[in-house]
Amino acid sequence: MSFGSGTCWDGSETLLHGEFGAYPPKGTRYVLSLTRTELHIQRLVPKPDTDHRVVVRLIDVIGCHTLRSHTIANQSAYFCVYSYPLKKRKVAVGLSRTRQRAAKTFQVDSSELYEDNQKVAEKWAAAIKCLVLGVSLASETEITRSLLPRPRRLLLLLNPYGGKGNALQWCQTHILPMITEADISFNLIRTERQNHARELVQGISLAEWDGIVVISGDGLLHEVINGLMERPDWEEAIKMPLGILPCGSGNALAASINFSAGFEQVLGQELLTNCTLLLCHGAVSPMDLVSITTSSGSRFFSFLSVAWGFISDVDIESEKYRHMGSARFTLGTVVRLASLNTYRGRLSYLPAPDCTTHRPILRSITMAANGSLPFQHLPLHRTVSDMGLCEERRTFCFRDVESSDEPTPSPGSPPPSSSFRSSSFNFETLTGDLVADGHGPLRVNSATTTPAITPARQVHGPLDDFLTPLDQPVPKSWVTVEDDFVLVLGIYQTHLGADLFTVPWASFNDGLIHLCYVKAGISRAALIRLFLAMEKGTHFEQECSHVTHLPVRAFRIEPLTNKGIITVDGERVEYGPIQGQIHHNFANLVTGTNRVKVTPF
Repeated sequence: MSFGSGTCWDGSETLLHGEFGAYPPKGTRYVLSLTRTELHIQRLVPKPDTDHRVVVRLIDVIGCHTLRSHTIANQSAYFCVYSYPLKKRKVAVGLSRTRQRAAKTFQVDSSELYEDNQKVAEKWAAAIKCLVLGVSLASETEITRSLLPRPRRLLLLLNPYGGKGNALQWCQTHILPMITEADISFNLIRTERQNHARELVQGISLAEWDGIVVISGDGLLHEVINGLMERPDWEEAIKMPLGILPCGSGNALAASINFSAGFEQVLGQELLTNCTLLLCHGAVSPMDLVSITTSSGSRFFSFLSVAWGFISDVDIESEKYRHMGSARFTLGTVVRLASLNTYRGRLSYLPAPDCTTHRPILRSITMAANGSLPFQHLPLHRTVSDMGLCEERRTFCFRDVESSDEPTPSPGSPPPSSSFRSSSFNFETLTGDLVADGHGPLRVNSATTTPAITPARQVHGPLDDFLTPLDQPVPKSWVTVEDDFVLVLGIYQTHLGADLFTVPWASFNDGLIHLCYVKAGISRAALIRLFLAMEKGTHFEQECSHVTHLPVRAFRIEPLTNKGIITVDGERVEYGPIQGQIHHNFANLVTGTNRVKVTPF
């Protein structure tokens, strides 16, 4: 076995290189080479397989755990790499690619002493984890566990009513298993009513968490952002990394995150898997927010869009079809096209000076013999957590590995309290021949309680230096258009929905509001073509005099039609004059990659 610098098969620098056995043991041996972006696996025994090397992309990897055998006589150590690579599968129209879980376990057996083998296994596990989490390594780096950042602690907020109502099920079958493999501690709270998440984040201790993740659609993140902005310490609170795992209807921000990572546009569970994978990688990117002011004096913050006309009509009127998931928007579009409305209004905006838009560049745990995690599919309670397991897990890990009288929770037995304790994920159950080696991440004991509801909301935030009060004229540097509109949309992400690729060149922190509007006179056929092309982001290639796109810093919409619908981040707000301006790099978003291009403000 050898370690150190060298060159891999594809010419990239090798950080680690070694020969290992397989698990389960079948006489097979492999040569592994680790680069900054890939793990190369080549079979050595029984027959060298130079034509079928396996390459595991680290962008598809979420974690690596070290393990040991039940049997004391077995002095080998093991490390298991958990990944979710794309696999081809047959569908009705041909072949598609979807992510499937793969757990590859390797046996370290070069020494007769377990301690020496364990050091090698830990070195590989630490190196893989560092690369997954973006920790820089070089061939001369002394790789130890000390290079790893402290395991993250995430507050998960789940809306059980979002989309088709699958959030609870998908959380149990997709999200929790993946973040557990990634060594992420969590506390999950199921929201019970509108603005519940908004109230929760107003009272949490920021120091206890490394991020807040919503498991829902875009509406729940809107609550979280504005709840943070209503805190007295809003300047610190809004810098809390925010994440989203799509279980709603629109899932626009999740689709934008998926696109920024260079992944193919997908929907449903595949989008959820991609976003959970990126969450496990943990990289954070700055994100712009837009402050919104309405005629009643309300001020709040938006991360996605402001819409008036056709888009907001479809969004709100399709609520009755919520049980259909994202298909509700398709049906709502058909219904609204049948009776297409136009709206008289005045649209004013501050153009972005000299703006060039860009497109983004593209624990140690118990494991079954087949590499699968022995999760029990128990019902989720209102509050779910793996916090507070530190001592009991350490006690288990350091016990006599030959002991066979360790109590195992019965399948389906209820957890001991409202928290989802260790019995839920069966951390202590010995399954197969390998067990944890006792060096899993330490969990911080933390209790999350529902804070007192803030009776009055006081919105804080930076000065809106581009805006004048709504009862005063816009500044002279602004441009005003008065016309009949089919729709007006101010958007600051690439996607308006999981399948609506609205502004392909937008990025999370380009300092721009992308103002799009469609004037009256457009035919229904042209409008249909516009939205069909938007699914692939090719709608701007169409020549249509009724469609305008402008990069702006601020805008004002003044409806002159008495009735209509205005939405902010997909949520209905009061109808009437509304304005907003961009605040650059104001929040932090968990994107999982650092591939987002930054455009100077």
